[in-house]
Amino acid sequence: MASQKKIKNMKPAIKSFFSQYELNRSLILLFLIAFVSCFFAERSLAEEIVKSTKVAKGGGLDPTKKKIFVRSEYKKLENNTSSLIGDALFELPITPKWFMRVATPFKRNTALSGGSNFGLGDITTRISYLAINTSDGKRLFFGMENKWDTATDTALGGGKYTIAPVVTGFMRFPDAKLVTFPSIQYVDTLGGDSDRSDSRNTTIKGTTVKILTDGFYLLSDPAFIWDHERNDQSTGTFDLEYGRFVEGKTMYYARPGTTLWGDSTPFSFKWNIEFGIRIFM
Repeated sequence: MASQKKIKNMKPAIKSFFSQYELNRSLILLFLIAFVSCFFAERSLAEEIVKSTKVAKGGGLDPTKKKIFVRSEYKKLENNTSSLIGDALFELPITPKWFMRVATPFKRNTALSGGSNFGLGDITTRISYLAINTSDGKRLFFGMENKWDTATDTALGGGKYTIAPVVTGFMRFPDAKLVTFPSIQYVDTLGGDSDRSDSRNTTIKGTTVKILTDGFYLLSDPAFIWDHERNDQSTGTFDLEYGRFVEGKTMYYARPGTTLWGDSTPFSFKWNIEFGIRIFM
């Protein structure tokens, strides 16, 4: 009887160990994928120098070009659960003025009670209009973003259909080797599961890219969020991305982030780490 009780007491520890093992294995695989991708994407230093002028002007970040983003993100939430997200984003011009974007996430969430859920998350679409396009590269987009209740499990999505008008700018500062993407977005709920919380918030972002030497770059992405469903409670998050351009059109990167303030809100988390590739065509 004593030995059976001892074995029974060991089960939670064994389960915790294997859960941690799976997490560590996932993170290691993500790192290896990013490293191998960067290794095989390397070009000679001479080729990088030829492309350096274009990169310094932000040519590889042209928002009017076709683009494919592939990323993998691990996020540690404040209730000690976690999520692992694999996301593919496609954006292409419909006409010289109109653009369409589709983001398709696949998620794996852990639960406080143990176990996990895996499947498709909520698909997001965006239609944008290029309203201003100056000769010196300044651009202004007006867009409409929708999030669809497509998650294959309630734990993998919000259970709501949302609409989100967004205004995005694009400015180059060649002398400072800076490119900025400021944006403001308002999100509101159109419908969905009445048992799930509505979304109604405003987000302001000040995304800025600093071009470094040899094709490397540093991107800061502060976000300020006001939750109108909760008396305009504010949350601040910050991601810092380090990566490299390949031939001025492809970006490989690693991106850690955290919450600055506003703990225990729908938008806060302890920390995250993301690896990804962006291709501009």
